[in-house]
Amino acid sequence: MKIRRLETHLSAIRILLLIVIITLIAQIPAVQQILVWERADILAGQWWRIVTGNLTHTNLAHVAMNLSALAVLTYLHRQYYQMRSMVIMVWSMMLVIGLVMFFAPFDWYAGLSGVLHGLFVWGVVRDIQNKVPLGWPLLIGAFAKMSYEAYSGGDALTAQIIDAGVAYQAHWAGAIVGLLFALLWKPTRAPETQK
Repeated sequence: MKIRRLETHLSAIRILLLIVIITLIAQIPAVQQILVWERADILAGQWWRIVTGNLTHTNLAHVAMNLSALAVLTYLHRQYYQMRSMVIMVWSMMLVIGLVMFFAPFDWYAGLSGVLHGLFVWGVVRDIQNKVPLGWPLLIGAFAKMSYEAYSGGDALTAQIIDAGVAYQAHWAGAIVGLLFALLWKPTRAPETQK
């Protein structure tokens, strides 16, 4: 049991480090220029930006907020992480978010927050499936928050910090992908209970 728990924790750490390293590399100005989600460039044939735009950020505060949230989510749901399924899920989230942004009023998009919403929803649904008491309140809270963002247009303080509008459409897209993965993708092994 301890060896399996250690393997699960190492898998979560590897996933976290992989995303952190790629995200930090994506902030290098020359790299960011070729990765950011920009409508005109995508329509001109630079299709990779649909996915890679999620890895770019508007400023240091934006990167710090997103990577901090990623670290917390990785810790909270580490018992569910498996390298292969997480890579597929995160890639799918980035693809869907990038496509959904074509229906948003933005010509430019950057940030990992849609993926973070997806990972959160995926994790709390896994909690619900494993009878964790806080799963339902957290899931309801996540959808209430996203509904409020859709109604209000997003949090003004967050928009000021990240120096961009809050793309609630990306949050919804990520959350729906996370929900679908939690409901349809069966884990290859039962999660370890945390002590």
